[in-house]
Amino acid sequence: MDTLVDKTFKGNVPDNTKVVKFLDKACREVINPFIQKEYEELATLMNAFDQKMNMKRESICCKGIWTAKKRYMLNVLMGEDNVILKEPEIKISGIETTRSSTPFIVREGLKKAILLIMNSTESELIKYKDDFKKQFDKLPVESIAFPRGCNGMTEYKDSARIFKKSTPIAVKGALLLNHHIRLHKLTKKYATIKDGEKVKFTYLIVPNPVGEHVISFQNILPPELDLHRFIDYNKQFEKSFVEPLLTIVNTIGWSLEEHSSLESLFE
Repeated sequence: MDTLVDKTFKGNVPDNTKVVKFLDKACREVINPFIQKEYEELATLMNAFDQKMNMKRESICCKGIWTAKKRYMLNVLMGEDNVILKEPEIKISGIETTRSSTPFIVREGLKKAILLIMNSTESELIKYKDDFKKQFDKLPVESIAFPRGCNGMTEYKDSARIFKKSTPIAVKGALLLNHHIRLHKLTKKYATIKDGEKVKFTYLIVPNPVGEHVISFQNILPPELDLHRFIDYNKQFEKSFVEPLLTIVNTIGWSLEEHSSLESLFE
């Protein structure tokens, strides 16, 4: 609607409140009635028993980014409740901040990153990413591991090789944990993972004591397995935080790394 706003206010765009009131009125008095009229004509044309097609204005926003269908973030100035907000309110849909499969600490980090994308600069976002990485590297594995459902334990189990080829990563990690808990005679201290239970999985640096790049666990990763020093914090960070963020910044032409230019050599 930016073209309509620019033409109406002849380039002298006033404060957000006046713009929102104008757009809300335009939707109620012009756009919605026009759409409704067209739906009625369509119903007549199609010989419909009844006209059931309706549309309404959802949000009036000053900024929005779409990365794919139903995956977006908006700076909302007026929602469906018709209340005008003094400051834009972020609305996020389909991004990893809303997914239970993303570690909670990362979801919070992504929310802050999106706030910067919507309201700040590329350099501020890069600084935040670097600062968050330092914080991330100090967290326990239980905080950064990926939550997942663990289904198909029996189906993917292999008596000779522990797990079959193409086993889902969380199930592979669970079968590995069960095997090594039994191998180290730790079954009285730690329960084995059962089919259908919730787990967390983390990537491991190879080589390591279990010989694989992943391990799953429930409440805690047993220290007796000596795996904590092999947690792949870099891969965890890339997969959980950087990759979802890249999807967004690539859409708007930003980067997550500082780039030197020829001009900067003479500053």
